[in-house]
Amino acid sequence: MKESATLRQYRRRWLVLTPDRLYTFKKEGQYVDATEEVDLRQCGTVKSADDLTNKPFSFTVQVPERNFFLVASSDAERNEWVAAIGRATTESRRVRSYSEEVEYQEQQARLTAAKKRELAKVSTVPANDDDDDDSEEQPVPRRGTGARFV
Repeated sequence: MKESATLRQYRRRWLVLTPDRLYTFKKEGQYVDATEEVDLRQCGTVKSADDLTNKPFSFTVQVPERNFFLVASSDAERNEWVAAIGRATTESRRVRSYSEEVEYQEQQARLTAAKKRELAKVSTVPANDDDDDDSEEQPVPRRGTGARFV
């Protein structure tokens, strides 16, 4: 059972847990048009909620925009759901953090490679300046690249 967002009534729903989402559906076996979709990467906590709902075997899935209240048919079933959602939440965060780190490292490698290519295209020589003070360096194209004069 899941508490509805607007009427606060509990209705029978079928839950589907994936590695990064929790979906609820109206009918068993008809898994189209989910009534709810919870992004587990946003999940703060999953815990027993008997004291909050005054219903036995209840638990809550907390995300920033809402607390989802669900009721299992037994204590063992509730514990299984809480553990499974908790594992999925932890795994989703770990995978997301790792993938974000990989993406960041790839981005940095691309930027570094682009800078190296740019430096390879342009070498620097002192400007033709009659003063012996610190002369400003001007970029000069490499030879043999069909470069234009600066």
